[in-house]
Amino acid sequence: MTFIPPATYVPPPQATLEAQELASELECLIEEFRDRHPRTAAKDVQQAIRIVGMRAGAGQLRQRAAVVVLAVGLGLLAFVLFGMMYFRSVG
Repeated sequence: MTFIPPATYVPPPQATLEAQELASELECLIEEFRDRHPRTAAKDVQQAIRIVGMRAGAGQLRQRAAVVVLAVGLGLLAFVLFGMMYFRSVG
């Protein structure tokens, strides 16, 4: 049986190369920070990303950038947390 999505389905946009590069840099930065501060909770990372989003929000373009940074950051956070849980269960 073939799946046909409803007419209102809109596929998610592809991340630009810049967004992918920024995501990689943010991931590295979060990992480095956690190495220096092992007690950093996931909530701390989420709050930091929100702060960046608020500081960047002056105009509509900056707000859009803040949303992208927030979305990328939350995605990275999920990736890092999943990795941490995976390696703890394996090791």
